[in-house]
Amino acid sequence: MNRTMSFKHTTTAVCAALIVTACSIGKPIPEATTYIVEPEPPAPNSTVRRAETLRMGDVRVAASFAGNALVYRMSDFQYASDPYHAFIADPAAMLGNRMADWLNVAGPFKTVAQPGSAQSVSSVPYVLEATVTELYGDFRPGATAAAVMTIQFALVDVNGPRSSTAYERTISRRIEIAEASPDALMRGYSKALTEILSQLRAELGSVPARLARAVAPRETTPP
Repeated sequence: MNRTMSFKHTTTAVCAALIVTACSIGKPIPEATTYIVEPEPPAPNSTVRRAETLRMGDVRVAASFAGNALVYRMSDFQYASDPYHAFIADPAAMLGNRMADWLNVAGPFKTVAQPGSAQSVSSVPYVLEATVTELYGDFRPGATAAAVMTIQFALVDVNGPRSSTAYERTISRRIEIAEASPDALMRGYSKALTEILSQLRAELGSVPARLARAVAPRETTPP
């Protein structure tokens, strides 16, 4: 008797699944709306550029935020990814290209090569490593919506007998946005990246050429 009832329940479930599948055949699959993080153009800067060339290293993004889908924080412990609103490209590669382009225009280095550039070590003595540890929209109920971005930077001198770190800093920004929406979040990301790169530019300009080995303290922002 139990086996008969189990068989009937299983058959009913399979039939229901087939009916749902059949009804969905022919319906178009919703396409994701895609976005790009575009920092604001750098402000004019009268600082004299350094003589050295910089290469942007391959950017890494923490696993929780490494996918193309936008990520929202919904509670203190719950995060959700949005497959229908996504970055147009891998976020690590996209951010690496944007950082290199921005710093190439803004300085303080003579020029900035893109990640993966084949330029020799002798012509590019410094590599800027970057790890994105936070990249999400804070959409927790009862709080002002915000774009959160945190990046760890390390300026590596690769033109000596052994590589050494000339500068290290973690820079974080929490940008309040008008509403908890993908469009508003992307505007927040753009502003956050602009502010992070502006601070980075100022601090890189103060690193003594081929001499500094000091490590700057971590900058923190309230959650």
